[in-house]
Amino acid sequence: MPPFNNMSALPSLRKQQLLAEFAGLKQACPEGIFVSLTPGDATLWSGVLFVRKGPYCPAILRFQISFPDSYPQLPPLVVFSTDMFHPLITPLTTYMYTTDIQESGTVSASDQERLPPGGFSLRHGFPDWFGRGRRSMVEAKQAPVTSPGSTSNSTTSANPSSGTPSYMRTGKKSVSAYEVLHYIRSAFDTEEVLDSVPLAAAGNPGAWHAWRTHRKTTGKLVEDTAAEEEQKEQEQSEHRPESVKSGSTATPRRPGEWNWDGVWEDRVKKNVSASLSEPVLYGETKNSDDLIKFLAMEDTDIDSVKDNLRRTLGQAT
Repeated sequence: MPPFNNMSALPSLRKQQLLAEFAGLKQACPEGIFVSLTPGDATLWSGVLFVRKGPYCPAILRFQISFPDSYPQLPPLVVFSTDMFHPLITPLTTYMYTTDIQESGTVSASDQERLPPGGFSLRHGFPDWFGRGRRSMVEAKQAPVTSPGSTSNSTTSANPSSGTPSYMRTGKKSVSAYEVLHYIRSAFDTEEVLDSVPLAAAGNPGAWHAWRTHRKTTGKLVEDTAAEEEQKEQEQSEHRPESVKSGSTATPRRPGEWNWDGVWEDRVKKNVSASLSEPVLYGETKNSDDLIKFLAMEDTDIDSVKDNLRRTLGQAT
């Protein structure tokens, strides 16, 4: 039997924790987000986000959250099935991944950090979940304990690195599902959150550049010249082929060198309109097992449903 302080690592207890977190969302859930639990699988949640303000209003977006057995030590996987041009969402038509950029300038990506099409990057909001150091710590926690009296079986949380951008820097041991949902919503309705996303944390570098161009054009973002040069230097390191680094001739233009004027406005407008279209709302979704479905109703029918709900809630109180 595993030591008591490692009991929380058992999959069965993790599932109970997820069930408890889901139950808590019934009393307190970020406004505009609705989630449903997959019957028989506490690790897979289906959700719908109604964006009620901000740059992506009034989009309606479907997503799924898959929690690993090691949650909350390792992050859940958030995947949007609704197409959206967003700095943190990988395009549905390509396979991209987040990277672990080392001080030496090399770039690598582990299988745990790869994002599928539609994947939502949590790297900016919760940086402590990512990087080799964090993964090594989790692996050490899950390793068998050799001696009952050894200090290696004590549970400790990683110390946040100074200066690391974080959406929720609270010093707590773990991140809750509520915080993840709250961050997801803020990434769609709060301009300042998008402004603070670094290129290294972007799921879609093209959308990242388009957003910043849009903000600069509207006069709402004045970027520090030194920081901008650093971003360009990083992008050059990530996208330059090995043959070019060793002295080859021609190179394709990097996303930072493209003309992004008007791109964000055009792409997002089309995506938002598509998310509100009847085929998308009421037709068959890409995931046939979607648990949340919409029903087209007349205004009179909606008023009748509201009246019934009010009567039911009134009787309950």
